[in-house]
Amino acid sequence: MISLRQLLGWTLLLALLTAVAVLALRPDPRDALRAADRLFRAGRYYDALRAYQVIDPRALPEAALRLGIVRAIRGEYTPAERALRLAMQGGLRPANYQLALIYLGQVLANDGRAALAVETWALTNDCRSDAACAYRGPTHILQAEYALRQGDYAVAESDYRAALDASPPPPWASLATSRLALLLAARDPGAAIAALGQVATAQAPSADPLLAPLLPTEIAWRGQLVAAISALPESRPFRLGQFYLDLQLYELAEDQFAKVRPGSPNARVAAVYAAYAHWRAGDRLGGRDQLAQIVRTQPTDPQARALLALAYLSADQADAAREQIDTLVRLSPGNPEIHLALANWYIARSEYPQASLEYSLAWAQAPVGRRGHYALLGAQFHLVTAYDLCASGMPLAEVAVTALPTDGAALTTLAAYQYYCGQPGAALASAQRAADSGGGAESVYYLGVALKALGQPDRARSELIRAADLAPASVWRERAETALALMP
Repeated sequence: MISLRQLLGWTLLLALLTAVAVLALRPDPRDALRAADRLFRAGRYYDALRAYQVIDPRALPEAALRLGIVRAIRGEYTPAERALRLAMQGGLRPANYQLALIYLGQVLANDGRAALAVETWALTNDCRSDAACAYRGPTHILQAEYALRQGDYAVAESDYRAALDASPPPPWASLATSRLALLLAARDPGAAIAALGQVATAQAPSADPLLAPLLPTEIAWRGQLVAAISALPESRPFRLGQFYLDLQLYELAEDQFAKVRPGSPNARVAAVYAAYAHWRAGDRLGGRDQLAQIVRTQPTDPQARALLALAYLSADQADAAREQIDTLVRLSPGNPEIHLALANWYIARSEYPQASLEYSLAWAQAPVGRRGHYALLGAQFHLVTAYDLCASGMPLAEVAVTALPTDGAALTTLAAYQYYCGQPGAALASAQRAADSGGGAESVYYLGVALKALGQPDRARSELIRAADLAPASVWRERAETALALMP
């Protein structure tokens, strides 16, 4: 016979075993976090976002941090800021707190709150451990990148140097050294070449995969910089000016063009480019006046007149722009670039039929080897404006692909036309070719919607998610997610 004491003992044991079983079977939020992190590391931001959203941020502040990171990568700045601040208030470890500060600074900068972004990034200097202090180098680089975009070259150079002093991970160090060389080339070509010689050719992965999406990768211009620096001294300023102009570093470009010797073969073009760079740097009135002065002294200069017409168009001075274009027509009849200028003039006035005609004339009068380029420009005009899409735009897109059969942009444009003009099967084939030719998120988007139209929802969903992940901060992510939301 079981005594009361034994019965109580068995009851307590059973209760204890039940509690242990409940705890053992209860989902561990860290398991969910690790699973979501695997999606994030694979670049599957669409799925990672949904995985992070189901984790209670009050129980695990790191989940709120990850949610803020994904939102930031997707260009959703308001919810990103909210999630990052929630994570910081929830009690993060020092290294994670530094990571939150970095992303919060990036969100604020991208959202136009520059002063607050700089103040936020500066807080990362107050680090209390080796793991936390490891973020100082990348932070300085992000600050430098922002300063570079704003044309504050002295601040950018200072931050790149501070980043290198902090020994950032290899890919971040390579970026900082390359950018430093870019800035040094304007005043010390030898130092720039020496800096480029220190850039690692093999790009190692970032030490922190959560920080890797912030690493800028646009440094394919290093070969062009070496070529410009290596040019003969008399032509080097012009070459560097062109290089900086292509990178939209307008003040650096203007300074280099100003160094071109007046009697040199490039002097005339350098003066025109210098005025244009001045205009693009922000002094619209001053740059336009410089271009007008060149036109007065050299009335047959087509480049100056074309850029002056552009300056007038941007200032809504359509009549003044048309006067320059009409003069260009007389100076250079049959020039396809003049027809492009006229097309832009008509677009500014929302006169799309006339613009369409000018694009057609530009294509018809272009040299055979350039017709694909002009046809593509015309096709893109019709696609953006949705004017006479199928009757006029589609033939131009077909001409462009015939001339440029492996061009990702041409193939993507054709896929768009085929989709909108009721040819989903053809759109699927063109979009696949475009994606295989480097068409990017836009081509994958059209691949997804074509599959959807053809009644293949599983494949369509997969491709639309891939489009969203390829360009998470773009309109193509937004369009892909809209298409996904409309699927059953």
